[in-house]
Amino acid sequence: MPRDASDTRQQLIDAGRRLFARNGVYQTPLKQIVEDAGQKNASALHYHFGGRGGLLAAIIEGNNEQIETDRKEMLDSFGDSATLNQLVQAVTYPLARQMKTSDGLEFIIIISQLQDKFRLWDTATQTPPQALRAFHAISEQVAGELDLATRRERVELFLNLVVSSLSARARQRLRGEEPDLVGQDFIENLVTMSVGALQAR
Repeated sequence: MPRDASDTRQQLIDAGRRLFARNGVYQTPLKQIVEDAGQKNASALHYHFGGRGGLLAAIIEGNNEQIETDRKEMLDSFGDSATLNQLVQAVTYPLARQMKTSDGLEFIIIISQLQDKFRLWDTATQTPPQALRAFHAISEQVAGELDLATRRERVELFLNLVVSSLSARARQRLRGEEPDLVGQDFIENLVTMSVGALQAR
């Protein structure tokens, strides 16, 4: 891809991520993204991504690469005997690390707008491999006497809790607000609450 084409593509991704986070994935006019990216060609977005879905996928893929790398490293280090707490950490910590940059904060907010798709975590082809690995391991950990449907929903509700909590914190950070519980204390508290919810009988 020529450099000017790759530059255009990245400008569209940056503008899309910013506007999707600020105004909503499905509320943002594609024309506005093209304009904010500084593109005069109205068809630039469709040329590079095919439409809204392709742009959204590119934004998610860009952040997921590092998340998946971090998650694999954690899961490999825990091994087959990982505790539920460790598995929850492997889901939560890589996502939380994204909040160190404004791009990452925007990514978290965008992901929170897709929560209606979380129920498909074990069937959707878009679920990244290391995330799926962690989700299945968590499902097995909470098995007990729970049936498959309940275990699947436990994982979905866990994802909702983590992403909603991180997204709320991301919005606060972008507004310049400083919450009472910050940094590692916030993340550890979120992990503890998640483990408690998953283990509830």
